[in-house]
Amino acid sequence: MYRHIRTGASNSLVIGIIVVVLLVLAIAGFFLYPVIFHKAPKTVTLTKLSTVSSTVTSTVTTTSVSTTTITSTTTSTSVLTSTVTSTVTQTQTVTYTQTKISYGTTPNNIDIYNALTTTLGNGYQVTLLNGTNASGMLMFGNVGDPQLFINYSYLYFLQHGDLIKVYPPGSTQYWGNLSLDLGVLKIVPAKYHVSAALMINTTGLRYTGGNYTVMLVGTFSHGSSIYVPPYPADGYSVMLFVTPPKPLVNNTANYTDELLNVGMGLWKVKLSGEIYYPYSTTPYIVVQWEPYWNVARDPWTTGEFNVWVVHPSPDGTVNESDITLLVGGGGKGFIKGLSPGDLIEMKVTYDGYNNTVYAEVTDLNTSSTVTLTLPLYSNFTVPKVGSYWTEVNAGTGNSFWNWGIVYLSVFNNVYVQIDKVF
Repeated sequence: MYRHIRTGASNSLVIGIIVVVLLVLAIAGFFLYPVIFHKAPKTVTLTKLSTVSSTVTSTVTTTSVSTTTITSTTTSTSVLTSTVTSTVTQTQTVTYTQTKISYGTTPNNIDIYNALTTTLGNGYQVTLLNGTNASGMLMFGNVGDPQLFINYSYLYFLQHGDLIKVYPPGSTQYWGNLSLDLGVLKIVPAKYHVSAALMINTTGLRYTGGNYTVMLVGTFSHGSSIYVPPYPADGYSVMLFVTPPKPLVNNTANYTDELLNVGMGLWKVKLSGEIYYPYSTTPYIVVQWEPYWNVARDPWTTGEFNVWVVHPSPDGTVNESDITLLVGGGGKGFIKGLSPGDLIEMKVTYDGYNNTVYAEVTDLNTSSTVTLTLPLYSNFTVPKVGSYWTEVNAGTGNSFWNWGIVYLSVFNNVYVQIDKVF
């Protein structure tokens, strides 16, 4: 009798222990699942990269020590992990590689993914989701340490003079005393009322009616102002669905119109800086992130975006009367605490299914974000299926800062999601 009682108690104890273990495993699984499986992005399928490399030697000064770990999971579930540790002390000669792309090819998924994850660092997770007819092009990025990718075959520099310049990773000529081991494509220097732009031949992506996205990670290292309080101004402008009427000439501003504060003539506060509006045989959209709206505002200001639509003349030329301002100082939110060396993610998407522009800018150093959702209605007609060009402009005004980019890609029907890993 006593033996029977002890056996039952023992069985109850075993069952209790099993239940407790299962509960612990369930709770642990709940919290660990995002960490374990968060590193498995779905990637785009693109044409294999064909490259030509050139070696560039530059003298830099820095005292930074950096370690970068990149983990990439492809659709075949193979994992690519590499750890790079670099130490550069005081002044020394650094040799880095510029990888150029051969004409008619596009980077593969690993190049696009690795360039973005390298730029963002280990604190962020990148996921690329395929839509129908997904495609993408990497235009500029840090694909290794100290290796840069520059898609010269598809880039045209719009500028008067020698404003646009590429700096190797860690260059004190750009970063100064800031410890950032990233290469930079500087678009404009910190000079009063100047502008320059990257005109991108994105005809190889072929727009098919869905989502079209331009994504960049920008930065600046210094600047100043006259007549107005010093604060970073004028940021980046992204232009979608451009069709140049004539062949472009690199390192000129031919077939463009440089304009300031279009559509803001009677406003108390007028903010856009200098912008190159390209000639085009098709209507196009201009989305600008103007950070100075955080300092100077009109009564209706709710965010930091300016948006225009451009309907060029029949011959493709563009005058101020061809440009319609849809919103100035629009969107939701303001970037707080913007400082030199901050990495600024800007994503602009046009959705042809609902004729709407979506834009988002995030300061990756502070997580401060501003967003925009803008239906275009009758102001813009969904572009026809076809091939288009894309422009990324940076300009200055009374407040002038040396805007550059450390990453730039264009996607057709690829959904880019960036999550902060806590």
